[in-house]
Amino acid sequence: MLGLAIAVTLVGVACAKSTPTSSGGPSPSASSTGGGNAYGGGGRAYGGGSSGSPPPGAANTVEQGAGGFVFAPTTLTVKTGASITVQNVGTTAHTFTITSTGIDITNDPGASKPVTINLQPGTYQFFCRFHVNLGMKGTLVVQN
Repeated sequence: MLGLAIAVTLVGVACAKSTPTSSGGPSPSASSTGGGNAYGGGGRAYGGGSSGSPPPGAANTVEQGAGGFVFAPTTLTVKTGASITVQNVGTTAHTFTITSTGIDITNDPGASKPVTINLQPGTYQFFCRFHVNLGMKGTLVVQN
């Protein structure tokens, strides 16, 4: 009986540690090192510094609505002239907007659009115009 009680307790502790936050997933980080960036629900995550990396082919993909009103990754570094894909994996429309740059696209759920980053090197904030008040924003670092 005691063994069964211990097993049930251990399972409960393990489940409690993997329970997502109220936003439906881990809290994203805007770290310029790429650490801790949320990448959707269903247990997919990448970012954690040296140990994590995006899935093949997703290096220049930004997901909208992955696990809530978030972008994944929250920090993306690209070269000037690079093309990225902005993909809405959520259940509501989102924008990918960078103020004063001419970059402002809207994606319905399930849609994706390519965006060419013809910006001067620097750091830019991107956000969803519809959900910025819910914290839906990220950082784009443009390099030569």
